[in-house]
Amino acid sequence: MDIRIIENTIPVAELQEIAKEFYSPMLKGAVDVEKEIVAFGGEYHMDANNLLIEQGSEQKNIWGFNIYVDNPRDSWIEYTALINIRPVNKNPDMEIEDADLRARMKEIIESKII
Repeated sequence: MDIRIIENTIPVAELQEIAKEFYSPMLKGAVDVEKEIVAFGGEYHMDANNLLIEQGSEQKNIWGFNIYVDNPRDSWIEYTALINIRPVNKNPDMEIEDADLRARMKEIIESKII
């Protein structure tokens, strides 16, 4: 399974290749909003989530997303994942409801893709 943890940047062409493994042109991922790192790839969001945990991230800082690598940047991120269901964090659904968190995720995710 090809999952890449990105601390710096990755070309969109590489993401398109990773996406081919499961859901092309969609790619699952998880972002650590505290460490500002992103894991792209995996069959499930939990795959990327677990890899971030193995690298020292804390669950409370990790949120899942989908990215449609062939879409325009203004509409390519979807903030939906099972790992986002966290009633204790005021997110009772798969989709992230907090606009500030979504904006933070978008900023981090997009900063990693060239």
